[in-house]
Amino acid sequence: MDILLSVVGFLLTIGILVAFHEYGHFWVARRLGVRVLTYSLGFGRAIYSTRRGPEAIEYRVGLFPLGGYVRMLDEREGPVDPAEQHRAFNRQSLKVRAAIVAAGPAANVVLALVFWWLMFMVGTQGVLPKVGDLAGESRLAEAGLEAGDVIRAVDGDPVITLSDLRLSLLNGAIEQQRVPLTVERDGRERELMLDLQGLDPLGGEIGRQPTDILDRVGFSLWRAPAHAEIAEVQPDSPAMAAGLEAGARIVAIDGREYQDPWALIDAIGARAGEPVRLVVETDAGRREVVVTPRATEVDGEVVGRIGVALAARPLDPEAAESMFLVQHAGPIEAMGLALERSWAMTTLTLSVFHRLLIGEASIANLSGPVAIAEYAGKSLLLGLSTFLGFLALVSLSLAILNLLPIPMLDGGHLLLYAIEAIKGGPVGAAFEEVFARIGILALGLLMVVVFYNDIARLMH
Repeated sequence: MDILLSVVGFLLTIGILVAFHEYGHFWVARRLGVRVLTYSLGFGRAIYSTRRGPEAIEYRVGLFPLGGYVRMLDEREGPVDPAEQHRAFNRQSLKVRAAIVAAGPAANVVLALVFWWLMFMVGTQGVLPKVGDLAGESRLAEAGLEAGDVIRAVDGDPVITLSDLRLSLLNGAIEQQRVPLTVERDGRERELMLDLQGLDPLGGEIGRQPTDILDRVGFSLWRAPAHAEIAEVQPDSPAMAAGLEAGARIVAIDGREYQDPWALIDAIGARAGEPVRLVVETDAGRREVVVTPRATEVDGEVVGRIGVALAARPLDPEAAESMFLVQHAGPIEAMGLALERSWAMTTLTLSVFHRLLIGEASIANLSGPVAIAEYAGKSLLLGLSTFLGFLALVSLSLAILNLLPIPMLDGGHLLLYAIEAIKGGPVGAAFEEVFARIGILALGLLMVVVFYNDIARLMH
């Protein structure tokens, strides 16, 4: 099911974003009088093709879905009827050619705004940024935050959900700043200062997912007090040997009571191969059970497992529900939020590219089609609002990537046009050929890196 969702999500994502990108080129070219010959989604052999309209424009779907193209009448590609030469792309003015090339990325920017606008109207889901138990050496603890604090703003920017907090901290870490935090504690707001200087905002290691900025500042999410109820006992497990049964609640380990199932799991995990005394509660009362967690390797580490599946049963359901937020916005407010989100993500993406270019960020942070498919599947599973936000982010990223001055990309063509404007004439054919070869090599190397990162993460 996960694989199917990933495939469906990937095809939807690439199909929508590439179609709109190429339609930007297509629409502007036709409006400016350039004849379009082919509108293609995907490359390679056509799996679907048809011709429509008085000019018999070919609409096709290629076998390989990683991109698309719009083919226009051009004398550099073959003979052109003298009566049609004025409609050839190469005959157009510099402004017209630049407008057609820039239209693709512009279409993706517009599409990102539309998706974010729809997302905010449909309703965004999030988690309240309420702090749980913090490690004493963490940056948040050093800033003075305590369990139960709710982070309301970072550097003056309002924070509603964990996603907002993550984005604000990323921006602060990239700028290597000490940022003020507005924190709500016991119903009153106070200002604290968080030091993000010297913190790698992205982290990243070949073969592993980049580390979350929230983990690197030591953020721990507050959890409503809950019982750890045994939902299932695995056969031939230490728990079954000790007589534990589904429905019982584990309330204490070695004399210490727990109201946090996750902390309880960590405590058991730290006792691999050592007998532990569990206090178990049922309708018949409490009893003590001795269990020896079995040493199990998880993500390269040996931890203790007793062979049960736990369910968290909140002691106060209302407190647990208060951690989950759903926000809806009207059309005007949603557009304002979409513009803010677009600007924030643009500046963040450009900052990340800059750090990659100067070597301050690892290439492990680059992801490719496999990662896109994985996240597309996950966002589909989480609902329409999440998928719209994912489409918006990828659409904006596609626009920015295409505007980079790399040969073969739209930005590479715009760079050639800028040189032409300065030079007063087109660049030579030899230069353009070398430029194209460099672009093919650069894109080839980029694809090797992102595919390697994707596969290495999956293998890990």
